[in-house]
Amino acid sequence: MPHIDPIAQPADEREIEAFKAWAKYPVPDDYLAFLRKYNGGYLAGVRPGFYNRDDETVACVSKFQHISSDPEKCINDLFRRNFSFSDVMIETDDIRDNYYAPDYYIKIANGAQHEHILMDLKTGRVFGFDDETEEELETTEAFLEHCLFLADSFDSFFSQLVDEGPE
Repeated sequence: MPHIDPIAQPADEREIEAFKAWAKYPVPDDYLAFLRKYNGGYLAGVRPGFYNRDDETVACVSKFQHISSDPEKCINDLFRRNFSFSDVMIETDDIRDNYYAPDYYIKIANGAQHEHILMDLKTGRVFGFDDETEEELETTEAFLEHCLFLADSFDSFFSQLVDEGPE
């Protein structure tokens, strides 16, 4: 299980309720529990990510998105100089607007370079998406074809993350 840098303050119930209303679909309980505990955050370690059975990187994960709209609650001054503040809603809107993601997909984490970690709110499944696709994605169907299945649930995904890549 990965270590999350304890920079962010947990999401409070007001933020959770506002997030659930924004999502329009039921948000899985395991993801809500994560937000109540961490409210997003940065993974510590070297090359943190999700690896397959052959120890090949399937998805790097650098940061889980916050749901708080207040940057003061999510990043300190050191991180403010080095990282931009973005939350689930901003990042999800970008994925929906630019890549035709369905409205029941939300972005929950940033990967390395052009990777995005997404959750399907209808099923709770977690997917990876690389926006460096060489094809123009002009439909939701094309977007979904380019998503890589990672895990059946947020808990399953999170429990398979490691802080350091295999040797």
